Amino acid sequence: MGPTILRLGRFAISSYAAFVSLGILLGFAVTCLVARWRRLDLVSAMDAALWSLVAGIIGGRIAYVAIYWPYFSSHPRQIVSLSQGGLAFQGAFLSGVLGLLAYSLWNRVSFWELADTVVPGLAVGQSVGWIGCLLAGCGYGLVTRGLLAYDLRDIYGIMAFRYPTQVMISVLNLAIFVVLLILATTRARHRLAPGMLAAVYLILNSAGLFVLEFLRADETLYFGTLRWSQVVEGIEFAAALLAVAILWMWRKRAAAIGHSGSSS
Repeated sequence: MGPTILRLGRFAISSYAAFVSLGILLGFAVTCLVARWRRLDLVSAMDAALWSLVAGIIGGRIAYVAIYWPYFSSHPRQIVSLSQGGLAFQGAFLSGVLGLLAYSLWNRVSFWELADTVVPGLAVGQSVGWIGCLLAGCGYGLVTRGLLAYDLRDIYGIMAFRYPTQVMISVLNLAIFVVLLILATTRARHRLAPGMLAAVYLILNSAGLFVLEFLRADETLYFGTLRWSQVVEGIEFAAALLAVAILWMWRKRAAAIGHSGSSS
């Protein structure tokens, strides 16, 4: 299977678009199941996921076009084309968070509860979407030799033995999904505060991506020796650790208030 999964005359479906769409559908399905399992309002959970998705796609595309503006300034018609890749994950993630926050504020529902509900589906969607990136050649790895060298194309169609970075990131997100499921099923036992699942996702995802991006060869903006996305991931990792500390303190304070109230 190559960059195009189906071609009928002039009509073609790219592998990237097909797998990203499949990832979105599976992500929504997982979100629906998690909402049902947690006995949350299904319509509210799906609406929140949709707000986050739309905001994420817009933000991810804006970030991608901004990074490669010298190219898009000469090819303006391709700005809205997503058939061959073109979503910067960190731009999509941050704008998706803003979309979820906007929904929670507009509808006066807990942002943390919504975040805990959507992150398992997000991890699944990422895992599947990165397979489409592998077939399209985007996010390609450095040329290398050894056990981790696979004959893969880059976004220009050039074949070479490279690190399979897209597969590595896909496996990373699948592992994160499993961890989130385990934590979700034992949430009551461990007395996890609302938002803790989302924080765990962000810790694992940002740390994993930060490391794996050292193996990527696709062009991007650099700050010293770090890719721009690694700078963002470092900030996200620190923010997630801070969120865990704050959520844990909130949980202990609520438990202490509840205990004193029951004692009186």
